[in-house]
Parts: sequence; C-alpha cells; structure tokens
Amino acid sequence: MSGETPIWAARGTASIIFNSGLAIDGILTLLFATGLRESLQLTTRLGRLGKLLFVLGACALIGIGIFPKTMGRIHNVFSAPFFFLIPMSLLLMGIAVLKSSQKVLGWLTIALAVIGLCPLVIPWPWEGEAILDMISISAMMVFALVFGIRLLRQTIDKIHLRTERGEPRG
Repeated sequence: MSGETPIWAARGTASIIFNSGLAIDGILTLLFATGLRESLQLTTRLGRLGKLLFVLGACALIGIGIFPKTMGRIHNVFSAPFFFLIPMSLLLMGIAVLKSSQKVLGWLTIALAVIGLCPLVIPWPWEGEAILDMISISAMMVFALVFGIRLLRQTIDKIHLRTERGEPRG
C-alpha cells in the first residue's frame, strides 16, 4: 500500500472518474441548495447567509473536480474555501434553525458544523488527508440527507393538503 498514488492524485481514467464525480456532486449540491430556499427555518438573514455560503461551497466543490490536486496550487484555490465554507454554512443555518424553535434539527446542524470544522483546527499527526476530507464531507452529506428528507416531507404534506382541498396538483 505504501507508495501508491491515492485516487484523488491519480492520473488517467481513475482521475477522470473521481474528479468528474466531485464536479457532479457539486452540481447536485447546487440543486439541493435551491430546495433549501423553500425551507421556512432558513428565511432569516442568518439562514440566508448560511444558504449563500452553502452555494459558494458547492461551487468550490465543482472547482475541486475541475482542477484536481495534480494541477497544483489552483486546486487549493477551490479546496481551502470548500472545507471552510461548508462547515460555516452549516453553523449559520444551524443557529437559524435553532432560533426558529426547531431545537433538535438546529443542534444537529450545529454539531455537524463543529465536526466539519474539526479537521481545520485539530492537528492531524498522521500522513494523508483522506480521513480529514471524509470527516468534513460526511458532515455535509448527513446534513443533506436529514434536510433533504425534511424538504421531501414538506412537499408531500403540501400535496396532501392541496388534494384534501380539491386543488389541482402543480
């Protein structure tokens, strides 16, 4: 295992697949962010700022996919902001949700922000960045899963309410 090139620094087909996946994930995250604007808990100034940072973090993820680690410093132009913007966006959105009286969701989002920020502030004594990257990315993915389910439930509830009223779908 020692001396092998990690997938994110690889060249060739593996690199194309991995980095394309990052760019596609960034695009999908942007699409998810459009659903966040529908969330009532994030309509405050703090919530809107959190959503903006989340969108900027998604754009940075697209940049990470387009400019992989093998391209040198330009990769860091996108990588460093991504690993800062996403946890900060979660922190701001978590506080906004907490203020909207959604205590469990608010505290969960704040906890995910703290977990996402840990790799930036806690020294990592071992070689390799993959575990640190996965910690931050996992926090974002858990947030997306929880909030995505919540948005889906809101949409289903709206459809049921309209159906009960006899309103057409759409």
